[in-house]
Amino acid sequence: MKKLFIIYILLLSIQSIRAQVFTGTQEIERATKEGLYTTVAIEDKYIKPILQNELAKYGSVEVGRSNVFRITGARISSISSDPLMVVSKISSDKGKNKIFLSIGFGDEVYVNSSHPKYLAAERILNDIVDQLKRQGEVRMEEKNLDDIKTKQIKAVTVADRLTRALENNKREKDRLLLKIEENRIELERLQMEVEQNKKDQLLMNEGLINQQKKVEEAKIKSKKQ
Repeated sequence: MKKLFIIYILLLSIQSIRAQVFTGTQEIERATKEGLYTTVAIEDKYIKPILQNELAKYGSVEVGRSNVFRITGARISSISSDPLMVVSKISSDKGKNKIFLSIGFGDEVYVNSSHPKYLAAERILNDIVDQLKRQGEVRMEEKNLDDIKTKQIKAVTVADRLTRALENNKREKDRLLLKIEENRIELERLQMEVEQNKKDQLLMNEGLINQQKKVEEAKIKSKKQ
């Protein structure tokens, strides 16, 4: 019983992510077609290649103007063993893009909500939307990858800048240490010179005093003569 409940919840979850599909009419190349449609918040430039590729599973796709895709003699085994006329169109609808799909049997007989093959046609449209979602996820992951690469490049750039700053800082430190050592040597030299100068001054003072005595003695001798 518990397993059946889990399966039921999973089925509800799967159904909840399916596209909302409606039936209606669409004027395509001056002709009104019955069919199914859904809307997606995806740019038409992404829808076109996927829609064409998905429709190509059922025959050769002719691409017309105004985002119209057509298959004459489409082979869709889930709907009919006879060739079918498939026409699809992408158009703007309230800020989103509308994907319209018409499957005709001829004599203006189309798959609509009351047709026995409606669920098979709905599955085709849902397959297209699922592929769009998967491709959207790929683009999102690619964008995330690009963002990571951009951040990585910035991180590498910052790392290079920090490495250069560290090297410059180390060189500046070495230069300052050398300057400090040179300053220490210069200080010792100056201190030695100051001490030597003091000694020289003392000797010069002694010499001056002695010389003054000699001058006085010479003056005294000259007066006696």
